[in-house]
Amino acid sequence: MLSRDREEAAEHYRGHGSFASRAGQRITWCYRVKLLLVTGRLAYKHVVEVAEKTRRELGVEVDVLELPIPVAAMINVNYLLRELPRHRSRLGGVDIIIVPGYADGDMSSVSSSFGIPVIKGPRYVYDLPLMVKALLEGVKFSPVIPADEVLREYTEKREQEILNKVKARAQGTGVFTIGSLRVTSDYPLVILEAYAKSPDDLERYKEAFKHADAVSLGFPYGFDVEESVRIVKHARELLAKPIGVDSVDFNLVIKVAEIVDFINGVPVESAERLVDYRSLIREKPLVLTATTGSPRDRIDLLKKRIAHLEERGFEKLIVDPLLMPPLQGLVESLEAYALAKREMPNTPVLMGTGNVTELVDVDSIGLNALLAFIGVELGIELYLTTEESAKTRGSVKELRKALDMAVLARELKRPPKDLSTNMLVAKSKRRAVTPLPRAEVIVNAVERLPLRHDPRGYFKIAVNHEKGEILLQHYEPGALKPSLEIRGRDPYAIFAEVIRRNLVSLYEHCFYLGYELAKASISLKVGREYEQDKEMF
Repeated sequence: MLSRDREEAAEHYRGHGSFASRAGQRITWCYRVKLLLVTGRLAYKHVVEVAEKTRRELGVEVDVLELPIPVAAMINVNYLLRELPRHRSRLGGVDIIIVPGYADGDMSSVSSSFGIPVIKGPRYVYDLPLMVKALLEGVKFSPVIPADEVLREYTEKREQEILNKVKARAQGTGVFTIGSLRVTSDYPLVILEAYAKSPDDLERYKEAFKHADAVSLGFPYGFDVEESVRIVKHARELLAKPIGVDSVDFNLVIKVAEIVDFINGVPVESAERLVDYRSLIREKPLVLTATTGSPRDRIDLLKKRIAHLEERGFEKLIVDPLLMPPLQGLVESLEAYALAKREMPNTPVLMGTGNVTELVDVDSIGLNALLAFIGVELGIELYLTTEESAKTRGSVKELRKALDMAVLARELKRPPKDLSTNMLVAKSKRRAVTPLPRAEVIVNAVERLPLRHDPRGYFKIAVNHEKGEILLQHYEPGALKPSLEIRGRDPYAIFAEVIRRNLVSLYEHCFYLGYELAKASISLKVGREYEQDKEMF
């Protein structure tokens, strides 16, 4: 028998999510909770390890029940109804029974049989502390749906609500706008720096444009002025977002100033020349860059020039102390950014993250994340990035995602960890424990089969990142031109076409094709270049 308060707790959990005292919408448990984790033999030691961690970190009482079944995923409703009565002594004082996420069936009947709520845990045991933390916060878990799915839906909804509130708040803050966008540290903006030689050249930025808040068009010194006008006009027709210009060619900048929303990359040393054109550009946001000197020297020069321009009627001024690459002054440049935010609190700051991502041979996703976290902590409003090399493909999307993570972490007052999204690509957040029963016969694979020529031909594979497709070409034996090209995003669907058309005849060729299609699919997802017959890592 459960004590009266635990009976009430069980009933309240089934009906509302937890036995709790409510203060508005806040839910807290009234006593120390006791949980029973049910598992099989192979996973037992891992579950005990995680249970101990959960007990230590969250202060709940956790017991682990090992049932006489090898694999926990084989547990189902009928098995529990048959097996749990043999362990009634372990059920005393238990508030909630948590069964493996992979367990089959609706656990409601098990709950009714024992008078204790029975819910499904996460598919991966190392997610258990997150589940228990959410349980203590009042999240209601399910006897049918694995806990990781419930957690994902709960955290995604909660975090989207937070971001929506931040975006709404941002509309009432900031000093000015770029186009219709408020410039504020509440919700920072991402600007793509694009380099086009002709209007048609903008097509290669199609994917990046989707994730950018604004676009800065960069033109080298001496670029044809009339062509720059055509490119800017085409960008305005193509994109419903602010368009800026970035060039050291003063004549070009003045020529396109009337048709852009902001002017980027104005050297602080020559900004005085803008005064002669103030009737044309003083309403345009201007980004002043300081490229030389110590952090102190840069900020002093920017402050002096900002004050001078403001006296002459320029109201929308942004500073860029210039982010330097690692081992070329990165730490000093970060000091300049900190000085800018501290000494010019009412002047927005732009950070050019592309100066780091393009000049370091490290995956851009990690660099963008770290720079975004540093920037949000400093309170930086604008981030400028590029996608000019293969290694920085997808940087705009990465930076937007990283900034959203940073904003969420700031609002939640915690590190950017255990959110509904992450930026892990090469490594996993958790250890995936899927124990297998020991086989009677174990074979150590050492030698590969030689790859034979398939009498039905051979294949060449490529990836088109712009269109998001895998291309598979089939060649007849000895042919130099493809007889067929199959395109698609799903490697399974592509292979299905190969089978339907009877294009392979050897088992090893099927394996080879599957292996290469998997590589191509991964390359497409992570933005990596695909090379047939070469290892990915």
